[in-house]
Amino acid sequence: ITQATELASYMVLVDVFAGVVDFGFDQTFSVANPASQYSRGILFWGGPYTNRNTSGLSEEEAKEARKADDDQLKNYILENYLEKMDKQSDPATHATLNSYYFMTAIIGDVILDIVTQDGLLALFSFAFVFCWIRLNTGSWFLAFVGFFEIFFSIPVAWFLFTVVFQIKYFSTLNTLALFIVAAIGADDIFIFMDAYKQSQYHLDILTDLETRMSWVYRRTGTAMAITSATTCAAFLCTLITPLSSIQSFGIFAACVILIDYVLVMSLFCTAVVIYHDRYESRAKCGCCCPCGVQTPSVTENAKAAIEANNGEEMKRDRVSEFFRTKVSSFVQKPLNRLVLAVVFLSWVGISIWQATKIEPTKENEQFLDENHPLQKSISILDKEFPTANDDIGMKVYYAWGLGLVDRTGVNRLLEPDNFGVPTFDSNFDFNDQCQVELLSFSDRLKTDPKYRGLIKRKNGVGQVYSFIEELAAFNVYGNLNNCTEVKRGDWRNADWQVDTADLPEMMPKFLEQKTCFADDGETVASRYSKEVGWDGATLKYAAISAESDQLDPFGQDSEFLTRKEYDQFILLAEEADELVSVHCSGSVVMTDLDEKFVFMNNQSIYVQTAIQSAILGVCIAFVVLLVSTRVFHIAFFASLSITCVLISVVGTMVMMGWYLGSIESILIGIIAGFSVDYVVHLAHAYEIASGDTYERITEAFGDLGISVFNGMITSVVASIPLFFCQLQFFAKFGTFLCLTIAFSWIFANFGFMSLLAQLKIPLKEKGRGCSL
Repeated sequence: ITQATELASYMVLVDVFAGVVDFGFDQTFSVANPASQYSRGILFWGGPYTNRNTSGLSEEEAKEARKADDDQLKNYILENYLEKMDKQSDPATHATLNSYYFMTAIIGDVILDIVTQDGLLALFSFAFVFCWIRLNTGSWFLAFVGFFEIFFSIPVAWFLFTVVFQIKYFSTLNTLALFIVAAIGADDIFIFMDAYKQSQYHLDILTDLETRMSWVYRRTGTAMAITSATTCAAFLCTLITPLSSIQSFGIFAACVILIDYVLVMSLFCTAVVIYHDRYESRAKCGCCCPCGVQTPSVTENAKAAIEANNGEEMKRDRVSEFFRTKVSSFVQKPLNRLVLAVVFLSWVGISIWQATKIEPTKENEQFLDENHPLQKSISILDKEFPTANDDIGMKVYYAWGLGLVDRTGVNRLLEPDNFGVPTFDSNFDFNDQCQVELLSFSDRLKTDPKYRGLIKRKNGVGQVYSFIEELAAFNVYGNLNNCTEVKRGDWRNADWQVDTADLPEMMPKFLEQKTCFADDGETVASRYSKEVGWDGATLKYAAISAESDQLDPFGQDSEFLTRKEYDQFILLAEEADELVSVHCSGSVVMTDLDEKFVFMNNQSIYVQTAIQSAILGVCIAFVVLLVSTRVFHIAFFASLSITCVLISVVGTMVMMGWYLGSIESILIGIIAGFSVDYVVHLAHAYEIASGDTYERITEAFGDLGISVFNGMITSVVASIPLFFCQLQFFAKFGTFLCLTIAFSWIFANFGFMSLLAQLKIPLKEKGRGCSL
């Protein structure tokens, strides 16, 4: 604490002096605490980067020239300084000081570099999927075909999405389809291959390859059709939201799942036949040159092996035997089921308790890892500093003469650029009294102390953009050359109101004038480009804008903060209606052009549709299971398992400190789509098995235990590299995917199957008829 900081602490209390010092001190700085933990400064880069004479150029040409200079300077900074700036941001660089940078011009390039790095991490996920497929199929040929089939479903689905359905809206969420199809596609391959391997133990279907593949095809086709239909339906639940981005994602994800199913049942099935005829058993690595058809065939050898074993059941692979014997017998023991019941009920109870505590985020949503220097600087600037004179506030507009946008026939899925047709209020009248009230309203926004904290102030005056002042001065003086008189308001003593009949002649000259409220030679047309609704012949609308004290044009503010400011601006609009609208013959329209209020509304929709989509997804899963199995209790128990997964994931998210932001809401909405596979596979295997309850459980675990386990391992391990992504959406998606898949596997294997074992509800043979 020095005399300088003491002086500064008193200066910030005086509006006319606050602008000199407030930028450099944090919000805790005061007379009582004349010390600041954080400080900031602005470095102005030199320019223009190259010599250029812009005199004689039109405003548009000069703007393009400045943009070219800015781009060249930006590239120079990226090439020569960004690495050094990152080094300065490293906490290890300085012992007592942390330094972070924020530069709007380079944010796009920094994020692009981050996307590239995160994309490389995603490659590790895909590489693991390929290696795990190779390990479980035992064939390089099948691994390559399977991997090709998984990712070939993306362009085929894209064709269906864009050409057949004519959907043009591409959401960034659609990129998640890569991870979705990698997880679900690998799971389908494991189901098919394990059925193929298990078919060699059934003597009655080993008469020839056609009979054997027919059995595999029917067994896996039905199971995967049920899971694919349920998953597709769960993703299509996103259509209940009015947000085009989520609708686009839901439709595209459903298309990808559908095409993946078709390709598994066609392309991969064909590859298995080729593998059987040419590659299987010919090399230890499972792959060799494409020699002729094997004689005798692998199927004939399998049949001979069973016959040589006097028809007794052949021993299966170790993992299948583990699930068939160990896991199955574990579930069948009453004491184990009791322990599982206590554990599951306790966990679900805790998860419900935690899930009820989830609340919308009250802070700005982070899009980068919290330790990234750019995110550090954004967080500090957002949380630690008050709004200073030199900060840029979000402009809020109050317009008269505008109508609501006509959205008749608007479908942004089909026409992404069609936002509707703007309409204008034909009753709008820019008469003398209307001009007087507009000027009076702008004066109130600037000087009324009750708007302090709502409207940003500079040197004690509200930051308001009102073209009426300069239009009035221009009408009196014929130009805006004497800015001192314009700002002082000497023109107010004259008859300054503009006759609307003079506007066609006056407006072109007025718009070419240099504004008195900017220091860089900006024209009136540029400064009030959004406030003046001049179409060349008539004034369609007139608007006044004010900078928000709390909101800025950057980043994504939480709904909590934005809603609080929005409500105050709405109250201000109601005041404007009472004071101005009666004279201008039209209602005021309040809005922003930075889409902060749109995002605020979207966040509310995210929260609403997340819960709706999740519940609807569970209901659809129940209906599909009931229709496919025709067994009520199986469908009910499977849906109960999916519900437990939903509760567990949401509860864990709260335990991890997550709030309900846009990312979390989207992920909750698609939980049902991710969590149905394992329980549906086991439910279908149980339903088509024969014997009593324990025999069905044993057969279900023996047939699909390994497939479900492989699917779980693939998805969980593939999600781990995403934990290290710097983009928070992908990092959270990786965590979400890992949690959903892990909980799905646990509840399907030990929750759902334990319920069946405990209740022992009998089934008709092959599940015909609805059993209660």
